[in-house]
Amino acid sequence: MAASPVDGIVVAVAQVGARVGDIEANLALASRYARRAVERGADLILFPECFLQGYALSRSVLDLAQPVVGPAVRALAGIAEEWRIAIVAGVVEANPAHPHRPYNAAVVIGRRGGLIGAYRKTHLFDREAEAFTAGDDYPVFDVPLREGRPPLRVGVCICYDVEFPEVPRLLAIDGAQLIAVPSADMEPYRAQQAANLMSRAIENNVHVALANTVDRRSAATFFGGSGVAAPDGGLVSAGYLRPRLVTATLSDAAVEASGGAGSSLRERRLETFGRLLED
Repeated sequence: MAASPVDGIVVAVAQVGARVGDIEANLALASRYARRAVERGADLILFPECFLQGYALSRSVLDLAQPVVGPAVRALAGIAEEWRIAIVAGVVEANPAHPHRPYNAAVVIGRRGGLIGAYRKTHLFDREAEAFTAGDDYPVFDVPLREGRPPLRVGVCICYDVEFPEVPRLLAIDGAQLIAVPSADMEPYRAQQAANLMSRAIENNVHVALANTVDRRSAATFFGGSGVAAPDGGLVSAGYLRPRLVTATLSDAAVEASGGAGSSLRERRLETFGRLLED
């Protein structure tokens, strides 16, 4: 039987609390978790939202923004190359057009250290709209993982994005086999995150991996709840309120059990959806 598109691919989710404002410490954390993920057989590891600088809306952190071809991402690419693992990680990306409003972005790096691309968060939550510039595109990236196999098609959305069903749906339409969600979700939104993680997988016939920050601060508790959801309803969870690395093996059988790749897309009645485009 021919090799299936996703069978045997191992995805790791790093539920960690980045040190806010300390890129070097966060790169060291990335290296430790990448090594542990490889030891568990992972092909790709996902880190949380704004991981390289740490998630915060303070000016001191936003001013640490760098271009995706800058030194922080190059160092992260070096970690990917060293451990031969693909990486998806959140980064505060410099915005030359608006230097005081960077992008809330995520980079996709191949296992040989090449920068495959970047996604910019399109839906900014609450005060994020004052801190960041919103993106306006939904790319899907071809990520080579193993010799002799076709690349895994990875779509990325960030935290609040996943609450809008249209965002993962657009990624699925463009052929995403895995949707990666770097996140910095906080109390009291546990139920919403759990529901979105599972729903986006089932309704799009794809696997969804979510890496949430875990951190207790005076004004917010980032609760974790990270995991990998399969389209047949299976879930590998990292639990809550503590750092943890979990891995999940993607399964073509889970895709088939959900109706098969693209089944939810084929059965849509687009002629009835016109009102979705109305303001």
